[in-house]
Amino acid sequence: MRNHQFNKKTVSILSAAIAASFATSALAWVNPLEHRYVSGTLDVCDYGSFYVGGVPKITNFAAGPVAGVPQQLTIGQMYVQFMVPKKRRTWPLIIMHGSGYTGACVESSADGREGWVPYAVRHNLAVFNVDQPGRARSGFDRSVIHEGESLIATNPAAAAAMIPSFGGAADETTWTSWYGHIIPDGTNIVTGTMIRHGDPGDPDPPEDFSNPSQAHGNYPPAFPIPPLPNSIDPSIAARIGAIGPAPNPANNLYLALEAYKWSVPNTESTLPGSICPACSPTTLSGQVTWGPRAMAELVERLGGAIISGHSQGGAPMFHTVRILKEHGHLDLVKGIILPESGGTSLTGAGLVASDFDTIPLLVVNGDYRALATRQANRAAVAEINASPTRKVSPAEVIDTENVGPQFNGQTHMNMLGTTNLLMFDLMLEWANRNISNPLGDTQCEAPTTENINAKLREAIDLLRQRAR
Repeated sequence: MRNHQFNKKTVSILSAAIAASFATSALAWVNPLEHRYVSGTLDVCDYGSFYVGGVPKITNFAAGPVAGVPQQLTIGQMYVQFMVPKKRRTWPLIIMHGSGYTGACVESSADGREGWVPYAVRHNLAVFNVDQPGRARSGFDRSVIHEGESLIATNPAAAAAMIPSFGGAADETTWTSWYGHIIPDGTNIVTGTMIRHGDPGDPDPPEDFSNPSQAHGNYPPAFPIPPLPNSIDPSIAARIGAIGPAPNPANNLYLALEAYKWSVPNTESTLPGSICPACSPTTLSGQVTWGPRAMAELVERLGGAIISGHSQGGAPMFHTVRILKEHGHLDLVKGIILPESGGTSLTGAGLVASDFDTIPLLVVNGDYRALATRQANRAAVAEINASPTRKVSPAEVIDTENVGPQFNGQTHMNMLGTTNLLMFDLMLEWANRNISNPLGDTQCEAPTTENINAKLREAIDLLRQRAR
């Protein structure tokens, strides 16, 4: 009898949780049919997607872990989505996301606000938004995993060496990296309590504005975190359908951020690396092998562009410069903007300071950026500015703590935060001062057969040049 009562009580509690979840679910998702994401009008001339880059790979493991007949896969290609305004500036903007994310992170925010892509288009910039090769819509090389699986029974060590680990943060790792802490020290989501930066018990030291670092003041992250609306999924907060052990119930709310759904594995680890004799070290990972190749091809096809890489996407921008230098096309890089990026080592990308003589460069650090990364960025910028032949304005590092209190709490995921458009305005204002990018005429004329044929001839000529 007692067991029967316990079961009834359990079902009742679960039913109430589900009912509450459905009652509040509308608050967790902004319906674009009823609420605008974009805060202004999008006057768009063209929109679409395509792929660049990639190579053929012949493998016996295209379909599974049992060796079959040789088949071809295409790997290393990069997905590109574009939006062109009716009236645009000459040079487009290409954006590459960072670790654990896709190009979706700059299309809109997790809580239903305007993202960088439409905002840039509303400011007359054609935008080309990519998924890094090996990740998300760009695909990955499944044959590496299949071939590793085929070795598990006979050679487990070789199998372990072949099957790559997928990077990307767990939800609470994202939290402790950018949004807050788990206290007390040494605990986890099951045994400890998640708090925001600036909450009582925050273990971080107070901020020193004279030397910006990951230390911060007594304020919360500028990010859609409760009690802000649309910041969580109530069903996830209620642990409906949860798998595995239960966390400390005090953590349920912060473990339900909508932003966590944007994370994906770093499947570019399935792609092969390469050797760069000019780089130090000379062995390059797949991430800085294929992304830069595809980026360079895209820049060449567009006839020039401003390139931007967030976080992990920063290093591919420098390697893109190297590849364009090898192709004799350094002049096609019209500017580089690196929000929250590392990977700014010149020697790491096989570059010297004079390679940036004609390239305006900006690095922006948010509120919680690690001091070591800031120092590396400052060293790279100082090295670039020391070139005696520099022809454009000095490269810059901006620490948002020094800009003004409106940036307090600027997180690493600045394209999704509550200050995302303020952050873009900061970069846009810098670009308007440092990059010559005049506004052109309306570009909405339908393409003629003659224009299409001219573009085809340009593409064929480019392929012939590379084959020489």
